[in-house]
Amino acid sequence: MNDEQLYFFQDWFKHHLLTFQESDPLHQQSLDLKEEHTFRVCAAIDRIVSGLRLSENDHRIAVVTALFHDLGRFPQYQKYRTFRDPDSDNHAKLSLSELNRHHVLQPLDFSERQIISRAIFFHNRLRIPENQDQQTILHCRLIRDADKVDILRVMNEHFQIEESRRNPVITLGLGKERLVREEVYRLLFEGRTMSYTKLKTINELKVLQMSWVFDINFRPTFEILKEGNDIGKLAATLPDTVLLREALDFINDYIERRLQSE
Repeated sequence: MNDEQLYFFQDWFKHHLLTFQESDPLHQQSLDLKEEHTFRVCAAIDRIVSGLRLSENDHRIAVVTALFHDLGRFPQYQKYRTFRDPDSDNHAKLSLSELNRHHVLQPLDFSERQIISRAIFFHNRLRIPENQDQQTILHCRLIRDADKVDILRVMNEHFQIEESRRNPVITLGLGKERLVREEVYRLLFEGRTMSYTKLKTINELKVLQMSWVFDINFRPTFEILKEGNDIGKLAATLPDTVLLREALDFINDYIERRLQSE
């Protein structure tokens, strides 16, 4: 991939989003959030790749993957009025459908198209399949890291505004009860994540997102997490319990160990 192709993809993305404009301000706000998220994921992946000193071509592939990873969110919201995949459709598959429908990646070499497509397809999976080649695994890990750090930022910004002005699509329509079941914390201590389909409350979603730290792959990503303290900020919006304090200590210790070992 060359710079000219990268600029074409960036220009195509901006123009394509104009086809999803909404007349209702609340609906448009939901789409704007995803557009802003996309550009922030591009910035995050740029920082991560720069820190890893990858090749220029890997850099461009990573940025294009970030640019298109959530493309399916726009037709998803237009049709279903939700970003919750179980209640609509897998947004990663929708992203690939949009790209294929418009033949966007066609100018690239087959190997580059395959890496980008697979990284998009697997970016929201619980785990990356082990049978992928090393280049695909690298780019899957890059987009998953960049996506997670920005979603944490979005969540924290969401809870800093007054409740009456919050957009419910961000919290997937989950219940507002403050209770977090012990099993959600137990999975965190095991380094695992509860399935979205089993979540009952917004606070359980927060704990799930805190547990993402165990699926982070690269030192620059851990540096971003520590620098922004987004996990600590998210924890501060949860009920102050012994389990929460233990979970936060557990996470912070893990981050420090990973930073020291990399």
